[in-house]
Amino acid sequence: MTLLQAINYMQQDLVVAKKLGDTAGECRAHGNLGSAYFSKGNFSDALTSNRYQLVLAMKCKDTAAAAASLTSLGHVYTAICDYPNALASHKQCVELMKQLGNELQEAREMGNVGAVYLAVGDFDNAVSCHMDHLKIAKKLSNKVEEARAYSNLGSSHHYKRNFEQAIVFHNHVLRLAQELSDHTIEARAYAGLGHAARCMSKYSDAKTWHEQQLDMALKTRDRVAEGRACSNLGIVYQLLGDHDAALKLHQAHLNICRQLNDRAGMGRAFGNIGNAYSAMCFYEQAIKYHKQELTISKEVNDRSSEASTHGNLAVAYQALNMHEMALVHYHSHLNTARELKDSIGEACALCNLGRCHSSRGQFDQAVPFYENYLMLSQELNDIEGEAKACHFLGYAHYCLGNYKEAIRYYDQDLALARDLEDRMSMGRAYCNLGLAHSAIGNYENALDCQKYFLGEYAI
Repeated sequence: MTLLQAINYMQQDLVVAKKLGDTAGECRAHGNLGSAYFSKGNFSDALTSNRYQLVLAMKCKDTAAAAASLTSLGHVYTAICDYPNALASHKQCVELMKQLGNELQEAREMGNVGAVYLAVGDFDNAVSCHMDHLKIAKKLSNKVEEARAYSNLGSSHHYKRNFEQAIVFHNHVLRLAQELSDHTIEARAYAGLGHAARCMSKYSDAKTWHEQQLDMALKTRDRVAEGRACSNLGIVYQLLGDHDAALKLHQAHLNICRQLNDRAGMGRAFGNIGNAYSAMCFYEQAIKYHKQELTISKEVNDRSSEASTHGNLAVAYQALNMHEMALVHYHSHLNTARELKDSIGEACALCNLGRCHSSRGQFDQAVPFYENYLMLSQELNDIEGEAKACHFLGYAHYCLGNYKEAIRYYDQDLALARDLEDRMSMGRAYCNLGLAHSAIGNYENALDCQKYFLGEYAI
């Protein structure tokens, strides 16, 4: 039976319940329709059905049904990036589960609350919720739920770029999965481990983990999991420079999503194919696929994907020297990221806007974007981003003839490079400082900087 056929039967069920005056049946039918619409990516209708479900559950004084509607509403609100309402819905559900004495569902809802906190960048509250989830799971001796909590903790630390800590948690997931002989949980652990390894630039390790993720998906015959594993492997192959293998894996992901009629998955696959073509410098092809990705992102109301796709399109247009088109998409990326309160996406867009203006020699227009990028990087405690912003600001001011300002930013770049123990960046900063000091006649300082520069690059 297809999802559309199922929805048709559910709608008939709702009509019958209404005719019979069966409030409980009507509540159940709305709940089923909400889940079906959600699976279809029809979030507007899902929201309507789940709201009706909640009203009818309250009318029937059915606490369990009310809780079910609240958790469903939380998931829908999260999908449409309405995080305040998502948080409120999941928190209300937690309170109802406490009233019912259902500790297992309470634990799961705490996990949902944590996921929303993470989506809005509230790392501390996210971790606190996931730790509460873990404590209840351990109290209940529920290893499946324990694995879910560890997985969420891994994702939270990943968000904060604490990749070593993320790996510790994902290894807990792997241990529990193997104890339970649960291939689905094992695949999730491999995915988390692969993602962390990839972000640490350990691409060979990431490849191994994602290959194991794919093996598990094939063992369980889970096509959705298979598609995700192909996607992850494709990204790693691209980073390894094997673009042909990357394209084949992303195409395999796209084919699976087409077979499953998974529009959101198709959008992600189009985006990855576009990124692969960009990496190969085939920018016209990249734009073709990113445009398809953007269409689907709007169709399924995935605002986060829509924002990043604008960024990808901008990069491709800039590479083709189509700067006006690039600027349109960079600004769309920035505006959407701000609407979503996505600070990381906003920082990326600000940096790219600055670089786009710099590439055209418009350094006076680049500076405000770099300044905002610097402030946001500091708020995010992103030292690498902060160093990058200082380097770009130093270069922009140098090109504008503001040599003292350039020196100020290059000094900050150097200090941050020292904190990061990044010798390459330290050498670059010394070289730039030497040029800036030389420009204002500080030849002794310039000479010292160049000596340090040569020392940093000495082998």
